[in-house]
Amino acid sequence: MNHPQREEWVPYLYGEATPEDRRRLKEHLRNCADCRVNLEAWRQSLNCLDAWKLPRRPVPLESVMPFFKWAAAAALVLAVGFGIGRLTTAKPDAQQLQALIEQRVRQELTEELTRLVRQEVRKSAAATLEAANRQTDATVAASNQALYLSVKHDLDTLAVNTDLGLQQAEQQLVQLASEEQPANLGIPSNHH
Repeated sequence: MNHPQREEWVPYLYGEATPEDRRRLKEHLRNCADCRVNLEAWRQSLNCLDAWKLPRRPVPLESVMPFFKWAAAAALVLAVGFGIGRLTTAKPDAQQLQALIEQRVRQELTEELTRLVRQEVRKSAAATLEAANRQTDATVAASNQALYLSVKHDLDTLAVNTDLGLQQAEQQLVQLASEEQPANLGIPSNHH
C-alpha cells in the first residue's frame, strides 16, 4: 500500500487541505489502520499542546523598587512640609520660618535625590558589568580566541560607555536637583 507523506497530513489535520486532497486522504484512512493510528496520535499531541498554558511570570520586585523609593522621598518631603506648615501658622515670624523651612526641605530633597541617583547608577553599572562579564564568558565557551577578543572589546566598550552615560545622567540630575526651586513649594503662608 502506498501511504501519503507526513507533509500531506498536516493540512488535513488543520482543516486546510483542498477538497480533492481531503477526499483522497479520507479514502486512504478507511483502508489503512496504521495511518488512522498515526493520525489519532498526532491529533492527541496537538490537543495536548493546545491545552498547555504557560505559567504567568511574576513582576520582579527590583523593577518597581525605584518607584517606591521616589514615593517614600515625596511622602517624607510632604510630611515635613505639612508639619512645618502647621507650626508656622501659630508663629508671628512666619515668613522667615517659611524661608528657612523651604531651604531645609530643598536641601534634604537634594541630598535624598543625590543619594538615590548614586545608588541607582551603582546598581545599573554593576548589572551592566555583570551582564557584560556573563556574555563574555558565554562567548569564550562558544567561540575561538579571535572572536572572543573582538566581542570582549565591544562589550567592554559598551560597559564603559554605559557607565559614562549613567555618570553623566547622575551629574545632570544632581545639578537639576540643586538648582533654585520656585519660591512657593505649596507651603501655606500667613499673608492676609
